[in-house]
Amino acid sequence: MNLDKKFIAKMTRIYGLIVVISNIIAMLVPSVISLPVLDTDNMQKWQAFLNQNKMVSWATFTAFITPTLVCVLYTIKIFKSDEQIAKNIAGIPSVFALSSVLGWNVYYFIEIPFVIYARALFGIHIKGILLTSWFFALFSGMTGYTISYLMIEILNRTILLPRVFPEGHIIKQDFKFKPLFKHLLIFGYMVSTLFPVTLLLISYISVHINNHLELNPTLIYISVMLVIIAYAISLSFAKIILTPLDKLKKAAHRIKEGDYKTRVGVVTADDFGILADSFNDMADSLAEKEFMRDTFGKIVDPEVRDYLMSGEGKQSLGQTLGGQTREVTVLFCDIRNFTGMSEKMKAAEVVSLLNRYFTALGKCITVHHGIINKYIGDAIMAIFGAPVESKNSAQDAFEAACDMRKALVQVNQEFAKTGLPQLKFGIGIHTGPVFAGTIGAENRMEYTVIGDTVNTASRLESLCKTYSTDLLISQASQEKLNKNLTFVDDAQIRGKTELMKIYTLPNP
Repeated sequence: MNLDKKFIAKMTRIYGLIVVISNIIAMLVPSVISLPVLDTDNMQKWQAFLNQNKMVSWATFTAFITPTLVCVLYTIKIFKSDEQIAKNIAGIPSVFALSSVLGWNVYYFIEIPFVIYARALFGIHIKGILLTSWFFALFSGMTGYTISYLMIEILNRTILLPRVFPEGHIIKQDFKFKPLFKHLLIFGYMVSTLFPVTLLLISYISVHINNHLELNPTLIYISVMLVIIAYAISLSFAKIILTPLDKLKKAAHRIKEGDYKTRVGVVTADDFGILADSFNDMADSLAEKEFMRDTFGKIVDPEVRDYLMSGEGKQSLGQTLGGQTREVTVLFCDIRNFTGMSEKMKAAEVVSLLNRYFTALGKCITVHHGIINKYIGDAIMAIFGAPVESKNSAQDAFEAACDMRKALVQVNQEFAKTGLPQLKFGIGIHTGPVFAGTIGAENRMEYTVIGDTVNTASRLESLCKTYSTDLLISQASQEKLNKNLTFVDDAQIRGKTELMKIYTLPNP
């Protein structure tokens, strides 16, 4: 949201000028349109009274100064903070336009005590005078309102709002005045039909009353029928326009909620039909992309998927090698004696067994903020602390390993019911620096971590056989755990010259 306050202030001044011009036009309307004068003699006395004082000037001045004050005060109010501007900027046309109606109502109420005074002074009847004054205030106020609203709303929609909300999302603002499209249709009907027909009818009635001529009821009936028919036509147009818009709005909301099977049932040969077809095509495209996204999230870990689709991930994908060095915890898990076990099973049975096993253990890793980097045969390589950083990656990996133990017990219980072999595994955990990012060829990349930390975790897992345990943890990981672990040995890790202290947690 770009709040250029100087530009907004400039536009509000232009809007205020439009209100003034609209009221000038509104004041001129009754001077060219004859209003009905129901009591000519008393009206002449009233006009003579007006000519002797400046009441009309003061009342007219009030009709102009009132909307000006309203516009100024409203502008001062919304400029108190950026939040106020954002919440009220779309309501400026409504407020500024309503100020005209308020001004002409003030004009009418100022005139009332003068009319009462004239009655007391001259003994005139004031019913016809008040009615004529009311007509004047009504048409002046509605004329000023309609002209100012339409002009300001057009400028607001085409110039100011696009400048303040260049990326859209204006509907998220909690507006106090929410302009609706149906309001524009109503004003269109008023300007194009209701006002012209009413003014012409009033002029016709006024001329006949003032000249004591007989009214022709047929012309009045025709005028009324014309207003009714035009209103029915306006309602029909509103239905034709607003119904498909409402369907599109509801469908867009369902897609936003993730229902990509949504379709718009608008079948016409006009622009709305083209828009509906384009919308449905967009829904098909989004459904296909979501399917690809879900599939991508099954091939790689969802957190890796989200990373690669983020700004940082897209940047690294644009390079042959991209990423960063960070400290992570790597967990390796491998099934014991799986080769000999699988030789006695059919390939389909092996795949089914592994899928059930990987699903159970994968949940344990994911729930503790880890990602499964790859499956290596029957082994799992999991990473904690990348691509999303962790407060304590070693603690996450350790808790995941404990849950994996419990999950293996449940898996073996299910396997026992179907005659599948019982599984045992070994887990190695090590914490240290790695290079985390996308590696590979230009047309084929994967997200992974590389470095000595990965090799050490893998070799710790292999040592589980030597020390007859299902879990080995390096000293680097042990130092980051809030847990009393059992010391196992100063082990010789292949490829390292120095011995490494390793620990375990006895399986209960």
